[in-house]
Amino acid sequence: MPLIEWNASMATGHMEIDAQHTVLLAILNRLHEAIQAGEGEAITAPVIRELIEYTRYHFRSEEALMVHIPAEAALAHKSNHARLLQVVREFEAQCDRGDIEPQELLDFLKDWLLVHITGTDKHLASLLGKERQPA
Repeated sequence: MPLIEWNASMATGHMEIDAQHTVLLAILNRLHEAIQAGEGEAITAPVIRELIEYTRYHFRSEEALMVHIPAEAALAHKSNHARLLQVVREFEAQCDRGDIEPQELLDFLKDWLLVHITGTDKHLASLLGKERQPA
């Protein structure tokens, strides 16, 4: 059973951003399911690598859209992205040392992702406005 299921309350209203968020949730849910099956340690390293790779892609996509919003808002959002990548890289270093607790990683990602989607990214989508959204 997934830890978090995509629902309408998470939608930003921007189709591209929302589609990417569903991928991030799938990665999170894969880690959750592995932990539930007692395989959390075995899957943590691949999940972290996939998360870093996909998160970079997602952040580049969002940041490309930010040319349409006020510079101050774009800078704050980019700073939020940089902080997440820094923390995930710290988890990656812990994993490389064999010193990671998969549940701790899962809890962090769940909390961060929900706050980011329902707060930061909804705000970004509102700044982008409906006229800039894909058809």
